[in-house]
Amino acid sequence: MQEPFSFDAPARLVDFMRQADLGGVINLAAGVPGPDALPAATLREAFEEVYHAEGAAIYGYHHPEGDRELRDLLAARLRARGVSRLGGGEIVITTGCTQALQLMLAVLVKPGDTVACEAPAYYGLLELIAAMGARILPLPVNGIAGLDPEAARPLLERWKPKCLVVCTSLSNPSGATLPPPARRRLVEICRETGVRLIEDDIYGELSDGGAPVPCLAHDDGSTVSYVTSFSKTVAPALRVGYCVPGTPELHDAFATKKCQQDLHGSVIPEVTLRRFIQRGSLDPHLDWLRERNRGRRRLVLEAIGRSFPEGTRVEAPEGGFMLWAELPRGTDLPMLRERAREQGVVFAAGSAFFAETPGAPPCSRRFVRLNAARADEEGLVRGVETLGRLVAEIAP
Repeated sequence: MQEPFSFDAPARLVDFMRQADLGGVINLAAGVPGPDALPAATLREAFEEVYHAEGAAIYGYHHPEGDRELRDLLAARLRARGVSRLGGGEIVITTGCTQALQLMLAVLVKPGDTVACEAPAYYGLLELIAAMGARILPLPVNGIAGLDPEAARPLLERWKPKCLVVCTSLSNPSGATLPPPARRRLVEICRETGVRLIEDDIYGELSDGGAPVPCLAHDDGSTVSYVTSFSKTVAPALRVGYCVPGTPELHDAFATKKCQQDLHGSVIPEVTLRRFIQRGSLDPHLDWLRERNRGRRRLVLEAIGRSFPEGTRVEAPEGGFMLWAELPRGTDLPMLRERAREQGVVFAAGSAFFAETPGAPPCSRRFVRLNAARADEEGLVRGVETLGRLVAEIAP
């Protein structure tokens, strides 16, 4: 049976973020949208409108939990997805989803505690868990269907982690989306085992069929904490995320730690986003973005099909802009990274998304995550085809 273990997570997040504005390469690495995917003109109009209406007030201090009107709008959007009776007062605005995750872990976890999460998992989450001094309990993802609640149950019962962190839609990097029955069942199991479920829904709005009903909708407040942001859907530089911590006690503890860190979030991005939503700009943008992402994924899948050697495996996710590919057995991934960089192509190696004990078999080294949203279409196809050619040269 899988056991929790302590681990050290290398500082991968800062390295990936340093690649976000890297010039002179085809960037298939950092999980960020390209500039042409951002509604820059509409955001400018939203800011001008809110500045005209509110003036100097947007340059002062404000509520530590965030702009009240924005929180009300976000609560209404979650209610429309099935989260009944949620009010804006139960939401805390954060500096992106990473701060929301970090604060929830800080509230729940002490050094030596166990935290369960998907395997593979977002490398930034792995760094946060390691920084808490926690032990990790990786729970394998079952392809694009995601985490199997019934397979997770005995591990949760045996090890009683303080929390389980799951990216329920288009998980980074696997692309997995939990089916509706699995979401309800996962909440039930976490409630029965006393494990706090932290639902990361940062990619939910990018699902091709629209945002699924979240796990939060199946909770009475006792089990699920919910985090997300607008970094993948509107603009990363806004740095606007939010959290529904859950119980009043968790909410107060979360808000207190948030205020201790930075007093409150940045007012100008919050009120700009509020006006962007109020003027009806968000949903048309999401419709356009889903279609853009669908076309970009198709280009990558077609390029993989004609360029990568036999033995390559990739499943098409149900939305988003990232693909998780398994390369042929025996592929030397460090050599691939070096040769790709020489050809002006960068990608995310699978090892960044696994927590492994020292001396463990290199099970993650044949995976790559490819971002379809950053490069222009010509560069995207050329970059993927270059990788395919190099894999064919390197693979035994």
